[in-house]
Amino acid sequence: MGFVYLPCKIKMKVMINLSIQDQFDGKGKIAELRSAVGQEFSDNRSSTGRSRLIAVSVDGNTCTVEECRSEYNKREPKFGHKTQPSWLTWNSMFY
Repeated sequence: MGFVYLPCKIKMKVMINLSIQDQFDGKGKIAELRSAVGQEFSDNRSSTGRSRLIAVSVDGNTCTVEECRSEYNKREPKFGHKTQPSWLTWNSMFY
């Protein structure tokens, strides 16, 4: 994660892909995600609040997830898979 300073003095957060982060901090976040394929996690971007990690891309920068049922509400999960940045999935699962 870094900051971008614009000429009008607005500070904006910029997230760096996990493949680049792993080179700097050596924490192996992509490997953590790959070992967690199939697990459910709390997901604020899901209509049910829960998702399951389906796959991690070859470069490690995107993840495929699907919504799943939650024990806390009666909403039906939306059908299909969605792709999102891997840092977003990692934050939801491990942070």
